[in-house]
Formats: sequence, C-alpha cells, structure tokens
Amino acid sequence: MVKDIAAKLWREGKFGSKRSLAKHLYEEYGLCGFKDFDSFRRSISRECEKIDEDLELIGSNVRLAKQRQKLQDTNRIERKSFREYARIENAVEEYGAAINKQLKHLGSKIKLNLKRLNSKSSSIGVIHITDVHANELINSHNNQYNVDVLSRRLKKLVDESIKYFQFKDVSKVLIAFTGDLLNSDRRLDELLNQATNRSKASVLMAHLVVQVICDVAQYYPVDVVSVLGNESRVTKEMTFSNEAFSDNYDFTILAIAREIVYAANIPDVKFLSIDKMETVVELGEQNWLLAHDVSKFTDKQAKTQQTIGRYALNGIKVDFVLGGHIHAFRGADISSRSGSMVGSNSYNEHSLNLYSRASGVCYVVEGSNRYYQYIDLQEANNDGYEYESRLEAYNIKSHSKNKPQQAILKVVI
Repeated sequence: MVKDIAAKLWREGKFGSKRSLAKHLYEEYGLCGFKDFDSFRRSISRECEKIDEDLELIGSNVRLAKQRQKLQDTNRIERKSFREYARIENAVEEYGAAINKQLKHLGSKIKLNLKRLNSKSSSIGVIHITDVHANELINSHNNQYNVDVLSRRLKKLVDESIKYFQFKDVSKVLIAFTGDLLNSDRRLDELLNQATNRSKASVLMAHLVVQVICDVAQYYPVDVVSVLGNESRVTKEMTFSNEAFSDNYDFTILAIAREIVYAANIPDVKFLSIDKMETVVELGEQNWLLAHDVSKFTDKQAKTQQTIGRYALNGIKVDFVLGGHIHAFRGADISSRSGSMVGSNSYNEHSLNLYSRASGVCYVVEGSNRYYQYIDLQEANNDGYEYESRLEAYNIKSHSKNKPQQAILKVVI
C-alpha cells in the first residue's frame, strides 16, 4: 500500500528527492514492516526509479509519436502540393495540346494552288511589315483605321510587292516583321482607342499573318523572320534582354502563325528567329540587321554606323539596317525605316511632331546591290484579307465607328 502511495506522490512531483519522499512516508506510516529506515528508504527509492523509467519511456514514445506525426503531416502536405502541381502541369499540357491540335487542324484545311515562277536568278525579295497596331482605332481628319482598313492595306502591300518581285525576277522572298503588330494599352488615350483587347487582337492578327505568308508562298519559297516591338510588350517596364522582352504579343502572334503554317505542309516555307529584339539575317552576299529601332539608329547615318560598329566588335558583319517605330519612311545608303501600316495617329503627330501616310516598303537584294519600292497604303480600295469580325466587337467605340448610329430613345412632341 505504501508503495502505491509513494508512486502516486512521485508522479505528481510533490517532492524534490526520493529521501524527502521516504521521510514523509515514514512519518505518516512508520516502517511498514521494514527493519530500519534505510531499508524503507531504499525500497521507496527503487519504486521511484521504476516510475522514472516508465515516465522516460512514455516521454520517449511521445517524442517518437510527435516526430512520426510531423513526418506524416509533412508527407501529406508534400503529397497534396505535388498533386496540385501535377494537376496544374497536366492541365497546362492538356491546354497546350488542345491548342496545338486546333492550330494543326486549321493548318490542315489550307490548300494552296502553287504558281511558283521558277526563277533562275539569285535575287531575294523582302517584304517589310512593321507597326501594324492591329487593335488600334483612328478616326481623324487625315486617317481612318480599323481592322477592315488593316486587312486591305496589308493585302495591297503584298500584291504590290509581288508585282515588283516579278518585275525584278526574284527567286525567293523574306517576310520581315519588325514589331508593334499590336498597339499598347498602357496610356489612357491608347485604351480608349482600341478596336478590341490585345488577346483577341493576337488571334485576329495571327490569321492575317497566315494569309500573308500563304499569299506569297503561292509564288515563291518564303522565309519568315520577326523582331519584337515595344508597343506589343506585356510588361509595363521596358526590358533589354531577349528573355524578358519575349513576353510580347508579337512573339505570340508569330508562334501561332508558325504552327498553323507548318501544319499546312507548304513547300519551302521556313520560320527564322521570332523571339528577339534584334536579329541578323543573311540575304545572299549581305547581312541585314532587323530591329524595331526604339533607339532610333535609323534616324541618322552616323547612328546607323555606330550600330554596325557595335556588331562588328562582336565579329558580326552588318551591311544594312532595317527598322520601324517612328511611322515615317526614311531610306538611306545603309539603312531604311519603313512607314507604318496604321499611318498617322495622335502620338506621332502631337508627341513626335511627325505627319505620315500609311506605307510599306519592299526590297530586292541582288549580290551586293539593294533596290527598294515605296508603296503608299493610305488609300487601299482593294479587297482585303478575311478576318473574324466578331473578334473586333469589344470596344463600344468600334461599334460606333463601323455601324450607323441608331436612336435608342425617341421623344415625340
């Protein structure tokens, strides 16, 4: 009985030592059959040691149980996170596969009636397409622009270029995009003058690009190259690395077009670089540098020569520089800046103090020689490329500009 009492009191921790506990029990209950106090104390001590061992075992088991539970919780959280990441990754893969499947389906429906001209020359034609601003609306006294106007101007540029190429007897064509296929939506005036949002405009523009490529590919082998513009960037900040700057709708548009065109299996159509700020293209005996030209190195010949020198220091020969950005044509000995598909808008008129007509340029490269044809696109009364008109129905202003005004309230007096 006294051992049970000792065990209970020791577990409760009411005594700091085994001796003090034994003394308390001796005073309460006597020797309880032991011959002397030392025998009694040793018995109580042994009982307390058993309790200590039991408590240590219990504590160890508790610690092991906590560690095991912690490990189980960690594993459960990791498994849950893994499942969530796996679901996201699977969803992205399925989404990408579905998009690719749809793009390939669109490509498989393209049937071209090839009319290749079989030129024996080594001349190369270049169609320069820049500053399209496909989602921009303009309704000024000297310029009207919307998706329908864009489709007609783009078609006119291609048709007039092909005429020039036939006259010069070229053997293949490079279609060079130098950025700003879409307009920015960062400034308030840009946001208020959109035909549609930039996601819808990307799809719309990709289909126009496909038609441009197919149009030219009927007659010539085609290479396609593109550099990125500042207006089409996704981020607000200007970045200066290809990795960051390729977060850009220009890249998205050309990537969509590339998948569709490759699925069409058109002979002798090849895409070159589409994800860089600047790129150098070999055209026969010449190397051409393509850039959107935010730095405006096509403004003056001295700046162009500095840019050519920058490449020369890196062991890259550049003979000619092609740019855009300013919406105004400028041709020089070692550079050319095309006008724009969009033409004059409020920014280049009021901020840059430049008036310009919508225009494009095509070139012919013969050995070390270069020829170009300026093409005025301001008045394009021809038929245009097909486009999804429902993708333009976003901004209420686009409806008001493309549909007759209707009265919604009539008051009769």
